[in-house]
Amino acid sequence: MNPWTIFLIGVLVGWLIEWIIDWAYWRREAPPESANKSDEVSDLRQENAKLKSRLTLCDEIKPHQLERIKGIGPAIKKRLNKNKIKTFSQLADITPQHLIEIVGEQIKHLVDENEIIHQAKDFASLI
Repeated sequence: MNPWTIFLIGVLVGWLIEWIIDWAYWRREAPPESANKSDEVSDLRQENAKLKSRLTLCDEIKPHQLERIKGIGPAIKKRLNKNKIKTFSQLADITPQHLIEIVGEQIKHLVDENEIIHQAKDFASLI
């Protein structure tokens, strides 16, 4: 057999194999997973919009009288308000360590930070 004929047959067989692979793997429709991911992305965007709206609502919330909690006076209330903690539920959601960071180390000498958070949870449940 002529070497050119063998070469031409090899090129044609290679092209045929490449066409079959291309048709089988690359030209088929996208798997349904991508549709699920786009649904997930839209759900996450909606959730993000809801959370952003809640953040703007938090700025409009009327502040509670945090002084009703034993151990919180005008100075501590002022520090809490500077850190955007204006309601009992916001105060109830922070950790004792975060409360110490906001108010300072002197709170340990004045009152138990866990008790402040516990009282805030009690007041938040009443409102």
